Amino acid sequence: MGNIELTGYQKGITTTVESLLANLPELLGALSNSGKNIVTLAIFSDQRYVQFWSDGYGNVIGEVISNLNIGDSIALTPEAEEEIAGIGFSKPVEYLNPNWTYEAHDQKQLIRLFHMMTLVITAVLKEELHNSVEIQTWEVDVPKDQSRDEFRAATRVYVEESDQSDE
Repeated sequence: MGNIELTGYQKGITTTVESLLANLPELLGALSNSGKNIVTLAIFSDQRYVQFWSDGYGNVIGEVISNLNIGDSIALTPEAEEEIAGIGFSKPVEYLNPNWTYEAHDQKQLIRLFHMMTLVITAVLKEELHNSVEIQTWEVDVPKDQSRDEFRAATRVYVEESDQSDE
């Protein structure tokens, strides 16, 4: 498996959905074998996203945007949410996992995650292969007194509505 190019938080590179999907197996394998806590965020042109969290133990969590942490915006229709659940992602949970998630612990599950993500990106989010996608990757330092999941919950970025009362 290859190395992961870290772009830095909020410093992405732009590519196509086709390239993302073609390189996804290598990315998932590299995340699993990195021995590090790495976040990879793929933001599509409509601002919906998928992301991956790896830990130092070979586990990789795949996430798909949900409607829980985006204010009053609607990223997914109820039908799309049913499709995501049917693909095998766990339902969003306030605070800890506000996105649709699936955690891979071994190679078989990484392959399943690849297929699940490919299906959700192309069939549910309906991203065309020529569409652009921004990829951000960065390493995170999980404090020794926190579990990975506690850290993920404490550092998760939520969409905040702007205060328009001044207008």
